[in-house]
Amino acid sequence: MAADGSSPSTSPGESGISALIDEGNDAFLRGEFPLALARFDRAAEAAARRPDTLDLRTQALVNRASTADRMGDHPAAVAAVHEALGRCERLAATAAAEDPVVAAAVTVLRASALVNLSQALLNTGELSAALGALEQARELLDPQDEILPEDTADLFIGTLVALTALTIQREEWSRAHELAVESLDVVLRHRPALTGRPLMNLSAVHLATGRPDLGEDFAHQAIAAFEASDTPSGVAETRQSLAQLCLRSGRIAEAEPLLAASQEFFERAGMARQSAFGLDLLGLSAALRGDQAHAVELYGRSLARFEGCGAPIAAAEVRVRLAAGLHAGRRYDESETQLALAQEAFTVSGLGLRRAQTDFFHATLLEDRVSATAPGAAGPAGAALLGRAVGLAVPAALALDAVRFTLAGGAQRERWHRALAEPAMRLAFRLAVRAGAADLVAELIESRCAGTPLRDGPPGGAGSADGPPEEPGDAGAPVLRPPDFLHPLAFPGRMEAVPPHPAGPGDAFQLGAALAGVAAGAGLAVAPPPRLALTPDGAVALAAYLAQAEARYGARIRTARVVPTW
Repeated sequence: MAADGSSPSTSPGESGISALIDEGNDAFLRGEFPLALARFDRAAEAAARRPDTLDLRTQALVNRASTADRMGDHPAAVAAVHEALGRCERLAATAAAEDPVVAAAVTVLRASALVNLSQALLNTGELSAALGALEQARELLDPQDEILPEDTADLFIGTLVALTALTIQREEWSRAHELAVESLDVVLRHRPALTGRPLMNLSAVHLATGRPDLGEDFAHQAIAAFEASDTPSGVAETRQSLAQLCLRSGRIAEAEPLLAASQEFFERAGMARQSAFGLDLLGLSAALRGDQAHAVELYGRSLARFEGCGAPIAAAEVRVRLAAGLHAGRRYDESETQLALAQEAFTVSGLGLRRAQTDFFHATLLEDRVSATAPGAAGPAGAALLGRAVGLAVPAALALDAVRFTLAGGAQRERWHRALAEPAMRLAFRLAVRAGAADLVAELIESRCAGTPLRDGPPGGAGSADGPPEEPGDAGAPVLRPPDFLHPLAFPGRMEAVPPHPAGPGDAFQLGAALAGVAAGAGLAVAPPPRLALTPDGAVALAAYLAQAEARYGARIRTARVVPTW
């Protein structure tokens, strides 16, 4: 007998192959992924021996790819989908060319393959390629009227849900919210039993954009929807997301039972990626409880599993938290290694904002090391650490501060400023003062006191809130476009709600930020600031650090315009 309970010598006919695919689908929905994979493998193998079942082999390959992806074998999923797409091309060139019904079936099959390809590419960090695959799938499936054919409805919904997941990964929160709402609307009109995924995506969006109450409400709705549709994997994934929300708000006791239940399911079902994320969250829970040694052990297991899945971005995020745990145990060299690998991964994946956040965090760890050294005992080594901290903190602060000029809403800009941009800029000032870099401090003050230019121009135009204005030399330059807050697990530690910042004479930077505060409060559109000429010969404030930031993070930090400061 084979591992799946079948006889390996049996070669099923067309109906038998279809039955194997149906059995695999049922096992997939129950969360029995190893069994589903065995059924799809057997169906694909049997169909390969029959030239008249090319469509069934293609379907089996697509389903095999989806199962392999859920089990964390992303490279195998990509390979299976590419083979399936090649077979779709053969089908389209033969029978489909003569029969409109077959042509329509091949279109749906090709779209299904593209959706599965996008998921595997998303998990391996190839975000642009994943987006291209999903856009192709949506173009193939996009209904011309309000009525979706039954065989297309589920796939179109899946495409919208996958597009939402991708925009969440890319931290494009406004677009993610639009897609989540659209997919929920389509589901409610065509397949109410499938509301779990759109609700889970809405929960993720609200969690990441600083609205935890709504995020928690949507998560509970998603769990109820998955339970009603008998989808245990969806229940487990949503419980895991709900546990993440609880950890972010410091509710460790509520998070741990949810984590234990979901982790037990993922381990039993062979869902390597989700179990890796669960280990990551368990590590965060241990860190929040103060058990850094156990946190490091859990982060290490999570990292190994993500690497085994071929998920470099998720692995890089774990490395940042692992670095924090190693730092707490004074294992500084190991901590530095993990941070360097994370920074490299974010750079290779084009995630400049994530790299800037990591550099900011790295600078705080270096500052902590300097502070832990007895006064007068640091010597050249301490000065070198301080110099490295300045070299990380200043470009990161400039990049993180520039993000708020890309946000259209005043409330969004204010939250970003208070949650991240201002702490990053204060770290840069503090380190510059500590290093005795008087010129740098002066240039930082000059930059802060320059204020924030308002943006003008017609709505939607080059000078509108819908996009940064284009100065000469700025056309086509990329900008950093963020979530409203940090990525949900970008850094270790509890994320508190940001309190209002009281105005008062004690704020040394109040005058320099006055216009920014007014603009943010009123929701006025603001523009990225120009470069500041310090002297008539054209020396620009912070020129070296601006150049470093733009090269390191791959985005524009200041406009090309230069204005004098005298």
